[in-house]
Amino acid sequence: MTAALAPLRRDRGLLALLVVMLLGIPFVTARIYASDEVKYFAYLHSLSFDHDLDFTNDYHYWLDVKKYADIASLLKPNPTTGLPINEAPIGTALLWAPAFALAHVGVLAARALGARVAADGYSQPYIAAVCYASYLYGWAGLLLAYGLLRRFFDQFVAALATLTIWLGTSAFFYMIIAPPWSHAVSLFTVALFTTVWFRTRAPAGRTWRQWALLGFCAGLMMMVREQDALFLLLPAVETLFRLARLWRPHAGEAPAALWPALRRIIGGWALLLGVALVTFTPQLIAYWVLGGRLGPSSTVGEKLNWLSPHALDVLLSPQYGIIPWAPVVVPALIGLGLLARRDRELAVALLIAFAAQLFAAGAYATWQGKSSFGQRRFVNCTVLFILGLGALLHWARSRGTRPALLAALAAVFVAWEGGLLLQYAQLWDSARKQAGLQWPGVLADQARAYGRLPELAWRYVFDRKSLVNRGLQ
Repeated sequence: MTAALAPLRRDRGLLALLVVMLLGIPFVTARIYASDEVKYFAYLHSLSFDHDLDFTNDYHYWLDVKKYADIASLLKPNPTTGLPINEAPIGTALLWAPAFALAHVGVLAARALGARVAADGYSQPYIAAVCYASYLYGWAGLLLAYGLLRRFFDQFVAALATLTIWLGTSAFFYMIIAPPWSHAVSLFTVALFTTVWFRTRAPAGRTWRQWALLGFCAGLMMMVREQDALFLLLPAVETLFRLARLWRPHAGEAPAALWPALRRIIGGWALLLGVALVTFTPQLIAYWVLGGRLGPSSTVGEKLNWLSPHALDVLLSPQYGIIPWAPVVVPALIGLGLLARRDRELAVALLIAFAAQLFAAGAYATWQGKSSFGQRRFVNCTVLFILGLGALLHWARSRGTRPALLAALAAVFVAWEGGLLLQYAQLWDSARKQAGLQWPGVLADQARAYGRLPELAWRYVFDRKSLVNRGLQ
């Protein structure tokens, strides 16, 4: 036991993160209340209890029993298959499945002992299981990001960067307040893919097993959120860098070593994409059963304009942009430039991946993410932000900035995000959430929100049901 704990004693940053993770468990809000959450959960319940992908009874449960009016639109059948629409990918439900199954076993055991809890897949133990699973998946992603950062920088920098990005962006909200969305699971799968990609980079190239593992992680990532497929740009940029290194010494003449390397790279990519496709097969089946096509629902395509007219709005819009909602993104992106001093290939790949996510988010007609807490589509970039912020913190520390000052500056970003969370939870009604940030009133609301912090904290811990605005309910 002592030997097993030795790594934690040596890495106090990791120990601190694990303590924070454990302390956060009681604050996870275990409930389902919105249509997107129902879409993810419906896969799990329907496959487990009905053994099909007809979500009619699932949607009626949330509409008739829970009175969630925003579910009604989901009952409109697909004209090809006659089944209710579900645009959500299946991957989140599959990753929730072990927790859901464990909850079912626990419910059956409790009923055998006389408990009256329903073993119907809808009762609180099942919902709690998927919510806590999302929280733990999100933390697994944070710890993977921390592990990547520790390859470059010290414990303090890595731990501070990880906590600041978690608390200073929408990642916290979608792990603690709204865990039944796909975002916490997406955080994990993207961090896993990034970690496997980074750790299998080698001058001699990957082994076939490593290419296959990367393909599996890619398929898993794509099943959770299709747009996460854009993180395949990481190995794509690596491939371009490698080919440039092979060619450069020969002043424009292709070296003899280029062609064997190129064949191996092509073979590796073929294996990666093949394994990714096989891993993605459950999603292809779901596409076909639900929509009669091997692609997302047409309702998704109708929202897209691939000229991405709103990319800059997604970044800078005063009402909905990621930077006004999470200003810590600015130092994180600056830090990626500094990271290039340590690993140019990594920094360039991460910046290109972020730009691709920005372009994709700007292609949506619903780019604002109205009623969402911040630009939730960028929770998948959490590992990218952590690496960038860590590089900037290291740069500042190497120039004599004291750790206490760095922590204080980080606290400013966290305080901004925390104030927005308090406003969203209690001060804003549904119409106000649709409108996004309203300047300059949002500044006054920050002060109002923190003035009510003791009351809201007490109610969140001891009377959570009294927070009726569905932000923290």
